[in-house]
Amino acid sequence: MQNIDFPSNFLEASQSDWEASALRALKGAALDGLNTPIAGGLEIKPLYQGHTDSAPLQLRECARPWKIIQRSDHPAISQANAQMLEDLEGGADGVELVLPASPRVFAGGLSVQRIEGMMKLLDGVKPDLIDFRLDCGYEGSATLALLVETCKRMGVDADQLTVQGVFDPLAVFVNSGHVRNSFERLALRAQDLVGYARNNGIQGTLLRADGRCYHDAGANSIQELGLTLASLLYHMRTLEAVNLPAEDLPKYVSASLSASADQFGTIVKARAMRHLWARLLDAAQLPAQPLHLHMETSWRMMTKRDPWVNMLRTTVAAFAAGIGGADSVAVLPFTSPLGLPNSFARRVARNTQLILSEESNLTQVSDPAAGSGLVEERTQELANAAWTYFQKIEQDGGILGALTSGAVYADVTAAKQEEDKLVATGRHPLTGTSAFPNLGELDVEVLKADTDEIGEIATRIELPEPNSDGQLIEAVAKALVNGAGLVDIQASRQQVGSNECQKLPLTRLAAPFEILRDKADSFKEAQGALPQVFLATLGPVAQYTARSTFASNFYAAGGFASDGGKLFENIDELVSCFQISGAKVACICSSDKVYAEQALDVLKRLKTAGAERVTLAGRPKDLLADLVENGLDGTIYQGCDMLVELKACFEVVGVSLSDQVEAI
Repeated sequence: MQNIDFPSNFLEASQSDWEASALRALKGAALDGLNTPIAGGLEIKPLYQGHTDSAPLQLRECARPWKIIQRSDHPAISQANAQMLEDLEGGADGVELVLPASPRVFAGGLSVQRIEGMMKLLDGVKPDLIDFRLDCGYEGSATLALLVETCKRMGVDADQLTVQGVFDPLAVFVNSGHVRNSFERLALRAQDLVGYARNNGIQGTLLRADGRCYHDAGANSIQELGLTLASLLYHMRTLEAVNLPAEDLPKYVSASLSASADQFGTIVKARAMRHLWARLLDAAQLPAQPLHLHMETSWRMMTKRDPWVNMLRTTVAAFAAGIGGADSVAVLPFTSPLGLPNSFARRVARNTQLILSEESNLTQVSDPAAGSGLVEERTQELANAAWTYFQKIEQDGGILGALTSGAVYADVTAAKQEEDKLVATGRHPLTGTSAFPNLGELDVEVLKADTDEIGEIATRIELPEPNSDGQLIEAVAKALVNGAGLVDIQASRQQVGSNECQKLPLTRLAAPFEILRDKADSFKEAQGALPQVFLATLGPVAQYTARSTFASNFYAAGGFASDGGKLFENIDELVSCFQISGAKVACICSSDKVYAEQALDVLKRLKTAGAERVTLAGRPKDLLADLVENGLDGTIYQGCDMLVELKACFEVVGVSLSDQVEAI
């Protein structure tokens, strides 16, 4: 251990000493001005006191690593099997089977219909040694029966299997806007699923409360936690109706949350979920039991452009999920937004977790964030805010009532618009997309998979009604053994009623900028070069460098290449270079001092030379009125709406955005 000698006056400084020093620096302004506002009305303080008396939370079992989960979603079964074996041999502890019916199937989806196909998928796999997660829309129960019967044929009994998160019709409802049955009917199917699992001794949780469907639609952490808690309560109420012992209700449900690159925000979110679960059990007068918490790196934070940065994002997210105490973690491969990830991308996703767990030894300490003033206070504040939001959802009729009434849609949409505005104005920069974009980046490799577009003709089978004894899924399992496929089961189930709500589709923060970059690439294919913006740099290099660099990155975020941006001998040379460039957009760049001397003259000369749009980097307040009066079209600065300016530039170069206005 290395001893660090701190100056004695540093160790003796108190909170009040810091406050006095801060007030002097603020020159009379309030200390609250140093607080940083975050989503949902919460704030981050500039300084926190340590909580040395705080006991660690009961997260996952002490010194036990989280389970490393890898998605399996390749449509070709042989390819999916090869990937699965490589993942498991490379250190993964489990797989998540993602079928096309899942609302989270980003590309492809497993084309597994019958036992023969599942046998090929699991060839060489030891099902009793790994965890399974099922993400199959609301066909999870039939997929579970398919998995169980396949494993039986492989010589593995159902009671040797561990399966998590099988059934969650709410996630389908949220992201698609409808389900093909009434929720009363779906509740019966959930009860039937539990009966089937109890009869067969299947280990693991069955009903999943999925916060990812809200996060990836734009919900903030308060909403994600509150809606997840409301979903957990909904599932337990569903099972309560079949007279299960009260103490057994919590063991059949689990939670899934998103882990983002907001390191402390993710740690706090995971810990707050534990607080909320304990509070829910206490309010329901149920005995304390651990909650199985799965976390997946955020789809919303991923980018198509400069996807290598996704490695950094997912590393921070996985680190925070592990520190926060997740029982299992899935890292999305860095190329996921571009298509099916190849072996390299999947290996990076696995190794990210292996290094954190095995080499960095993050699992050796239970709740390592305990005692941190920032973490403890933010955890409590988030948990309290999420509990208040949960109570609001309950007052609106519970999660189902709040979804059908549109209350959840309104809340999540408002949160999404708030975060989208932060991205558009550069306050939430996306490295490689809205900040420091690389116009010369090379393509990355993703897998191409040909899917069979000819659907199978379903054969109807007589199936019984669902009940708490599991008779429906037992009949489904028997039909699968006799050669039926999932498509047959889906067609044979009696559909009673339906439900609809305003859907909350999955979105990514980078999507508006990616649309503009795609438009710029199309422009290049048609015109031979990217659209140009001319940087009209004034004065010495030291005067214009900062703002010309800012302007170059600003316009590159929309796919505009920068011309000019050099030391010009005089204004005549600048105007001449502009005319040679062929650009229709020009941005004047320099210091406010130089603007006062030259900006107005340069603006007039550029307009006369044919510039259809002239902007200025910065906001020289004393000059703006005169510049605008003489034709200045806009200003760019830190905090302005980048998308508004970039859309205006595309209009100038003749690129229509009418088909993408809503998305941008």
